[in-house]
Amino acid sequence: MDSKNASKSFSFKDLLNKSIKSLPERSQNIMKMRFGLNGKKYTLNKIGNEYNITRERVRQIIKESVGRVCKEDLGKIVSQAEEKIKFTITENSGIMTEDKLLNSLGNSEQEKGAIEFFLECSSDINLLEKKNEIKRSFVVSKFNVDKWRKVNKNTKAFLDKNKQTLSDDEFFEKIKDILKSKCDISKEEFLNYLESSEDVKKNNFGKWGLSKWSEISPKGARQKAYLVMREIGKPLHFREVADLIDEYKLSKRKSHPQTVHNELIKDKKFVLIGRGVYALSEWGYEKGTVKDVIEDILKKNKKPMNKNEILTQALAVRKVKRSTIVINLNNFFEKVEEDTYSIRDNKKNK
Repeated sequence: MDSKNASKSFSFKDLLNKSIKSLPERSQNIMKMRFGLNGKKYTLNKIGNEYNITRERVRQIIKESVGRVCKEDLGKIVSQAEEKIKFTITENSGIMTEDKLLNSLGNSEQEKGAIEFFLECSSDINLLEKKNEIKRSFVVSKFNVDKWRKVNKNTKAFLDKNKQTLSDDEFFEKIKDILKSKCDISKEEFLNYLESSEDVKKNNFGKWGLSKWSEISPKGARQKAYLVMREIGKPLHFREVADLIDEYKLSKRKSHPQTVHNELIKDKKFVLIGRGVYALSEWGYEKGTVKDVIEDILKKNKKPMNKNEILTQALAVRKVKRSTIVINLNNFFEKVEEDTYSIRDNKKNK
């Protein structure tokens, strides 16, 4: 059998079912319930209610069962599973978040539950977790935690100073010389390390930054809309903004277009430039009606302008019909000669 087919036939669930066969029937059932081998994971309380025992007794049974299976390891079943997990973590520079590890090796909840069991059994795979520093991650026994901390600390300081989101290539290119003086690290290792960091995070557009930045972890419709529009780089209708927030999975709940519209119209960072179409003020757009836009164009030019010139400049900053601009020209501005307009002198008309 080739390696590809062998990998497909490998089952952590089957290995775990084999490894617990020597346990008493109740212990087997409790293990299956706890690790979800029958398709559903049960809490300690739920298992205790099923067997009319305390959650602490359930915990003891699970601990005793894990210890017994790990000690006996009949037919080296545990070792077989452990080696596959270790290989995967090693290929990821020796560290993987729990979520990434389980998703990489398990294609079902039963498989993931079995992997969790074998992780508990392993003496060569360690859990690494520290609040506000490192996500719940697993490392191989020889993993250099001090090196990880140096990389994380210097990366955090670099981002805090530069205040700029960066792609994988941009990030490593800018920071590699700083890290070189601290430790020897490749681009692949650098990126793998960062996946376990609580301080540094990649957003849904593939850009790295500090986790606390709104560009990385946006909260609320305004921040999410701003991130979407800045990444897309062009004016968008509020319905498009809502769709993109969902498409890029920036919100757990479905976005409501009207909520997005209501939030954007109140924020100075956004400019309504057409019927429901918004742009970012940082792109040079300014708030105001079509009349205000035309007036600003004429003031900056300091002399009468041809209608086509006005249309070109107005349409560059407002997504409206040409006829809307022409109506505003005729209603509020002075036609000094054929197709040429200036600001109306109200004093002159009195």
